[in-house]
Amino acid sequence: MFNQTSRKKTRVAPGPASDMHPADIKCALEKAGWSLRQLALKNELSAASVAVALKKRWPRVESIIAEALGIKPWEIWPSRYDSNHKPIKKHRGWPTSKSFKPKHSTEASDKRQGDSQ
Repeated sequence: MFNQTSRKKTRVAPGPASDMHPADIKCALEKAGWSLRQLALKNELSAASVAVALKKRWPRVESIIAEALGIKPWEIWPSRYDSNHKPIKKHRGWPTSKSFKPKHSTEASDKRQGDSQ
């Protein structure tokens, strides 16, 4: 009657297409005789910390994983490194002083300070 094909959802890697897929990295580690937990224990990290580096930037842990595989981190995650093989920093922390605008005006506090003098 109609074609019943399997429509299985596939998970897409979090990084760009040029980066190795996290599952491929884990598989390569297993082939090299490592697990994420073993790498974590050897380097005094939590297993969760090592797992996070598969999906998010963490240069220290990326280099640990790459060393276990016998390759360079920028070969695993080219999108995370520049042309000089330096980690690209994408910090989303607190705003810098240039971009920070206070919620309240400081004019009122300036007037109060001037009145007390």
